[in-house]
Amino acid sequence: MKKSLAQRLPFYYGWVIVAFGFVFGAFNVGMTSWGLGVFVTPMQEDLDWDRSLVFLPMLVGALVTLPLGIVLGPLADKKHGPRLMAIIGVILFGISLLYMRNAGNVFGYILIFGVVGGLGRFTVQIALVVVPKWFVRKRGLAQASVSAGFSVGPLIFPLILQSLVDSIGWRDAWFVMGIALLALALPGAFLIIRSPEDVGLLPDGDKPDDSPADAPVAARTAAPPRGNSGEVSLTRKEALHTRQFWYLVVAIGLATVGIRGMIPNFQPFFISLDFNATTAAASITAYAVPAIIMGFVFGIMADKQGPRKPFLIVCCIVASGLVLVSLVSIMQNVVMMFAAMIYLGFGLNAFFVVSQVFVANTFGRQHIGAIRGVMQTVNNLATFGGPWLFGVMYDISSEYIVLFSVAVGFWLITITMGTLVKPLVRPPAQPTPETS
Repeated sequence: MKKSLAQRLPFYYGWVIVAFGFVFGAFNVGMTSWGLGVFVTPMQEDLDWDRSLVFLPMLVGALVTLPLGIVLGPLADKKHGPRLMAIIGVILFGISLLYMRNAGNVFGYILIFGVVGGLGRFTVQIALVVVPKWFVRKRGLAQASVSAGFSVGPLIFPLILQSLVDSIGWRDAWFVMGIALLALALPGAFLIIRSPEDVGLLPDGDKPDDSPADAPVAARTAAPPRGNSGEVSLTRKEALHTRQFWYLVVAIGLATVGIRGMIPNFQPFFISLDFNATTAAASITAYAVPAIIMGFVFGIMADKQGPRKPFLIVCCIVASGLVLVSLVSIMQNVVMMFAAMIYLGFGLNAFFVVSQVFVANTFGRQHIGAIRGVMQTVNNLATFGGPWLFGVMYDISSEYIVLFSVAVGFWLITITMGTLVKPLVRPPAQPTPETS
């Protein structure tokens, strides 16, 4: 049935996978990063918890899923694996949001929001490694479309959540968003398909007579074997034996810790400067507008000239953007707050777009599930351990300048690692002697 549907649609089925990634990404980032900042103050006041405790479940979820990337990564390369993981993941994440209506017991909070929710988020993220399988020439554009969901999170979630918290309280706000997640994302999870070849299609919507030579040189950086798209691919074992793999792990991991640790602290930081909570949320929304646009700009740039240069550019923007946001504490001006967040938006979402293209272009698409599974384990720990780590630093120092300094330092290391990632070069495979 899915094969028939995929072939009869008036557009390429790969965009269905992208649409699901867009919706889930909006909820994932909206509820665990940007939107979480809206809940920090009311939850601390109501439950009398330290900030590090509010963020602790995300770290616990990351630790629980630490070994799962190695196991689930190869499953994403199996025929029905991505669909199964997407369905289970959305359900588990939805349950964790619904539970928050009754949060109060620390153990239950950590178990449900941390472990159950962490398993759900991680499982769907692994399932979404199928996006690079559907696109080669348009990989940057496709990844930018998925990552646009990450920017829709801060575009609409802080204001929506602030409105919900003000009108129905933080508990019911969590519950409403859980219902919304299940209603919007679960149907799409059933439509996930591993690769275009599974339904008789080719990457990018190409026709059988299209030349694989159309694939950009930047997409062919590794070694044989070649798939139908003309792109070269490494196995997980081969990738693990390259310096490029570990450079990218360190670069993306540290950058993720730095920014994910800061994101849920932006709202409390602005409130601590006596800005109105709604005004602070609006500045985060302002960030999202350029973030969506620049994600596409840098994604298309990566398609045309390769991802390395765009990667370094966006890292420089984010590092300097964090410095600008920190200076709001000196200026304490609404215009400065909005300007700093808008500038940060020029690079942050683009970083997530280009980094995904960087990995896929370097190692190819055939075994990307297994390769990204290892990377996602580290990235998941960085994504959800970052808020806890920065929460601990704040509880100890009570100084936001400490948080900003550490975050900027991590991004400077990322820039250094990015300069070290060169295209993989291996001698071509020797031709097999012909037999008479």
